[in-house]
Amino acid sequence: MSNFEKLLAATQSEFDSEIGQNPLIETVVSGQMKREHYVAYLRETYHMVRHTSRMLSLAGARLGDDYRKLRDWFFEQVQEENNHDLFCIRDLENLGENAEEILAVPPKRGSWGLVSQNYYMATYGSPLGILGVASLTEGLGADLGKSMAQVLRETYGLEKNQVTFIKSHAGFDARHIEDVKQAVNELLLKDSDLDEIIHGRRMTIYYYAQMFRDVLASA
Repeated sequence: MSNFEKLLAATQSEFDSEIGQNPLIETVVSGQMKREHYVAYLRETYHMVRHTSRMLSLAGARLGDDYRKLRDWFFEQVQEENNHDLFCIRDLENLGENAEEILAVPPKRGSWGLVSQNYYMATYGSPLGILGVASLTEGLGADLGKSMAQVLRETYGLEKNQVTFIKSHAGFDARHIEDVKQAVNELLLKDSDLDEIIHGRRMTIYYYAQMFRDVLASA
């Protein structure tokens, strides 16, 4: 079993209960989502992803020369993830919403927790835990992005330029999750490294599930 397979197996029960059975996903696919839910999703996602490139920069800077290849990996991801918050802004504007007003609302518990834990791992905790974060976020985008964009178009009548974040990340994240697999499988040095990654993924599952519940409670 590869390191990445061990990572998924160690967190499968949490993923199934928190993400697989999350009521927001059921609400969307059953046709019961309200416009306010989608607006809230874009808002909370904006609050999360606007920090990603800075967090990755900080994390990479803390890795020493023994982790040189992994440090390079982090810095490569900085470029890949930079300015993805602009997709959320454009989607809101194309919905006819006042993006500045909406995004002035502070992040709710889930996105606040995601941002806080990521900066903690990047600056004081283990930067390796961020690989666990990426395994969850990139995996969700790759697995759900395309189908969710299709549901939003076909069930809710949203235009192509109103779902750019979700649709674009179906492609981005399909490539990025392969990058994460490669890093987890090939760039670790110690057995304890995988433990840090498992913990990062497990906590991200809980915070991400909370972000989904926050979105559902916004309407």
